[in-house]
Amino acid sequence: MNNALLHTVPVAPEHSFSVQAFIGPAFYNQWHYHKEIELAYIVEGTGTRFIGDSIENLNEGDLLLIGANMPHMFRSDDKYYENKPELIAEAIIVHFLPETLGASFLNLPENKAIGQLLKKAAHGILVQGNTRTAAIELIRSMRYARNGERIIKLLQVLHLIAESQEMKLLSNKAFQHAFNKSDENRLNRVYHYTLNNFSRPITLQEIADVIYMCPHSFCRYFKSRTKKRYSQFLLEIRVSHACKLLMETDYSMYVVCHESGFNNLSNFNRHFKLITGKTPLEYKKGFQGV
Repeated sequence: MNNALLHTVPVAPEHSFSVQAFIGPAFYNQWHYHKEIELAYIVEGTGTRFIGDSIENLNEGDLLLIGANMPHMFRSDDKYYENKPELIAEAIIVHFLPETLGASFLNLPENKAIGQLLKKAAHGILVQGNTRTAAIELIRSMRYARNGERIIKLLQVLHLIAESQEMKLLSNKAFQHAFNKSDENRLNRVYHYTLNNFSRPITLQEIADVIYMCPHSFCRYFKSRTKKRYSQFLLEIRVSHACKLLMETDYSMYVVCHESGFNNLSNFNRHFKLITGKTPLEYKKGFQGV
């Protein structure tokens, strides 16, 4: 992996911000950030989303607002890497610089809510409910808008979200990306190794070897970059996978437990509730609307 961690988003000379439709076999699965604010609508595809220190399932219909310089990654489920032509990953992505709207404009009394929204976006936002539905329609139409209509629609989307309470902040307030370009290889190798092996035991020595460190140095390094212990990161990956299995399959709790990398049901139930606030059974019933 030789790409820079800091990504440059191309913008056509006749536009002040980018609206792109992405369609491919899988989402771009590298941990990265860029100076633009990102508004991402997941049209089709499932996986895991990493936004700052938040790890959750990525689902069709997700609408996300990700602040400037907020590290993030969308990783498609394993089935998307198995050359199945019927599976595609599709998204509409809007990128705009914080200064696109102008500081003076955002400081107007009428735009106070939008300014506050963009500050909240520094933690990553999942837009929910009727607000999500209405915002998606505007984003779809934004692709075909011309000239000033594009920026009007962008403002409409931001205003709609800003005036709503139907949102969830994703990343811990304490999270700040504290890494540079030299960290890209290391973090991506750790993330991908974990995602490919979480269903079995992973020792500290094993994961430290992935980036040629001793376990003690690895623990210190990983926590300094991600603001969490590797053991917590691994647990969140496993619980996220368990949530997906509970939503999408009729597997028994025993199978979900072991497929997600837990060695016994007691351990599985305890960690699942610590992270989600619910037992696996409560989670499944809640998803089914029982």
